[in-house]
Parts: sequence; structure tokens; C-alpha cells
Amino acid sequence: MNLKEEISQLLQTCEELSFVESFLNDHPKAELYLVGGAVRDILLKRKMKKMDFDFVIRLVDKEEIEKWFGDRGRIDFVGKTFGVYKFLPNGINLNEHSFVDIALPRTEQSNPQSLGGYKEFEIQSDLKLPIKKDLSRRDFTINAMAVNMRDGKLIDPFKGMKDLDQRIIRAVGKSKDRFNEDLSRMLRAIRFAAELNFTIEEKTLKSVRETIERINETDERGYIVPRETIGSELAKAFTRNPSQALVHLNSTGGLDVFFETDEALLKPIKSLTENNATLVVALLLRNLEKNNVAMKLQLTGLDSLPRESELRIEPTDVLWLIARIQEKLNTQTIITMRASKFETIFMNARGKLFIQALQALNEFSVLNSATERIKKIRGLWKVEDDEPIPPLLSGNDVINAGVSVGPKIRELLDLLRDEQLDGKIFTREQAKEWLLKNC
Repeated sequence: MNLKEEISQLLQTCEELSFVESFLNDHPKAELYLVGGAVRDILLKRKMKKMDFDFVIRLVDKEEIEKWFGDRGRIDFVGKTFGVYKFLPNGINLNEHSFVDIALPRTEQSNPQSLGGYKEFEIQSDLKLPIKKDLSRRDFTINAMAVNMRDGKLIDPFKGMKDLDQRIIRAVGKSKDRFNEDLSRMLRAIRFAAELNFTIEEKTLKSVRETIERINETDERGYIVPRETIGSELAKAFTRNPSQALVHLNSTGGLDVFFETDEALLKPIKSLTENNATLVVALLLRNLEKNNVAMKLQLTGLDSLPRESELRIEPTDVLWLIARIQEKLNTQTIITMRASKFETIFMNARGKLFIQALQALNEFSVLNSATERIKKIRGLWKVEDDEPIPPLLSGNDVINAGVSVGPKIRELLDLLRDEQLDGKIFTREQAKEWLLKNC
């Protein structure tokens, strides 16, 4: 399937692109371009759950853009910092589709006072600006391509297609200038290299190495590069390809800048069978004390991602995992551990991550003992791996039995849970009898 056919199929299958044909019909002199990451992913034939679409419109003024799109859906102007409209056609579910980005062609001039902060640019929009000039402001050649939506032709002034074929991350123009304009681009280079399993081109890599230490610089407002930006890039890399993320962080010096770790800590991460950012971070920081772990999470912004984000890492989960790893459990401990405590460590979402950590750390004796005990408990109650074992009694049941509100309730419920998970009590009636004897 050629590029034109790929675009035609997208227009037929992606509801958020329903505006394209009518916009071109209503504006016969307009030029509409699909740009950026969507073009890259189409050319790579990547199958994405949700694709982000970015468009540039030439030869139509912003007043007409606002009116035409405003009549056909929701349109929000992000602001002069970005100079982009967010658009979603009427009738489209935001939970299933992303906003489409729409902009006039523009140049980005780094603010003279900028120290390399994220998007500290002077935006100059120009409806007559050539599309090649718009593409020249972008970060990497593989993101600096466009597709003309009228004829499906590729515009590729910086040989991004060649770099896609050669699996290379290369900065547009002078790499040092691109990174000094926006220091976060260095992390984007690392993330793209990991995510796409590409290499970073030699001059681009050299510029990252020479500049990476600046990413933690501060001014009177705080960090020059927002921590959330850093956290987002790191979390994406760790989620999508942790092994390659660490390779590129290590080769660029980013590992020392953010984690101050050594290569001996990296080996277990490279053997992970699932890509989970929480697990990766816990393994990276597993030798640190609790306070130092918290400091690293703040430095990297991994504790600042929005709660609704699929990339979010819960600091409490990282700290819990590290605490379990540092406990150095052994086989005898696993066998003799109270059932209720064993359940809280191994038989929940955190427990699954801990089991993966034990596997990565080659703690096979502990892993086998824990797996066998899990299997035994689930077998007694005939439940599947992700199926919970319902408690037989509640706190209210204990209170109704005459126990005063206080820590005694929790103590009794835990003891009862031990009996239940060990297969000594199976019914609510048996549990009530046990409670009357022990309260």
C-alpha cells in the first residue's frame, strides 16, 4: 500500500479526520498538511491504539480557521506559547479519540532570555510561510516530514525518510542549536531511539553528551526544564522499551545526570519480560535509602505526572517495591510467613511487580516458594490468578460480636484471614464460630 492509499484509509477509518475532505472542498486554494509524528508512524507502519494528528494549514487566515472549525466542533486555542488550535469534530467521543492539532505555518525563534526551557520560543505565524520553512523548526528529521492532503505527496526536505530507513535519530540542522533552544529535546532523542529501537546519529549524540548536564539547571523560577516534562519522557521510554532506554541514557550520560547509578544495576532490567516503568525505576533505585529515592523521583519528575495519565508512577509503589527488595526474603521466611501478610506482599497488583522483580534479580528460590504458596492458596479457594478471595467477615461483623472499635478489630480480622487462606475455615458460619471463640 502506497502513502496515498494509507492516507485514504486513515480518512475512512479515523472519525476525528472527518473534516478533511469538506475543508478542502470549501477552501479550494488552501493547502492542508499532515505533519510530525503521525507521518513518521504511517511511514513506519506502526499500529497505534490512538494516533495524534497534527495539521498545518496554509493560505487561510486564522479568523476563517476559527469560524470554519468552530461551526463544526470544539476548537480551543492553546495560546501564543504554542500557537496551535485543538479541534474535535461534533459527535466524537473524547475518551476514544484525541484532539486534532491545527496550526498556521510558523517559525519559532528562541527567546533571547531563554536558557533552554521547554518551548520558550517567540512564535511567528504566517499563512503564506512555505511548508518547508515550517518543517525546519522541528526537532528531528523523522518528525520534519509532511503529507499534502490534496494529493498524498510526501514533503521531506531534511531526508527524514532516509533516516527512517536507516533507523537513525538525527537533529534538524545543527543539533547543538536544536538542544540549546529546548533542552528537553535531548530526552526526546533518547526516548525516540528507545521507542523505535533506532540509533542516535553521531553528531546528534555528541551534542547530547555535551549538553545533557544542563537539563538540571535552574534559574530564579526553578528548574529550566519542567520536571513533569522530564518525567513524561522518561516514563514513556521506560514503558515502551526499558532496555534500550537504559542503553541510550547510559551512552549519553543521562543515567548519571538523573540516577547516578552504575551498570551493575542495569542487568536485571534488561531481562524484564514486561515493560513497566514503576518496576524499572524501583530496580534502578533499589540500593538507595527511602529519602534518597524520594529525592530522585522529584529530580526526574517521575512523581509529578497527572493522576489520570497512563504513564503515572506512584511513588508509594516504587518505595514499597524497593522496601520489599531490600528485605532480602528467603525460602524459609516465605514458608513460615503468616498467610495474611503473604497475601499483602504477593497476591495483588504490587505483588505481581515484586514477583517480576524477583525474577529479574534471579531470586529463584524465593520466587519458586512464593509461586508455590500462591498456587496452593488459590487452589484451596478455586480462584483464577486475578480473582480476589472474598473475606468471610467484615469489621462490622467483629463489632457486632462485641469487640470495641480499635486495633483489636484489625488484629482479629488478620488472624481470621490466616485461618481462611490456610484452608482451615471456608464458610461464613465457621468464621462466626471462630470469632466467638477468639474475641
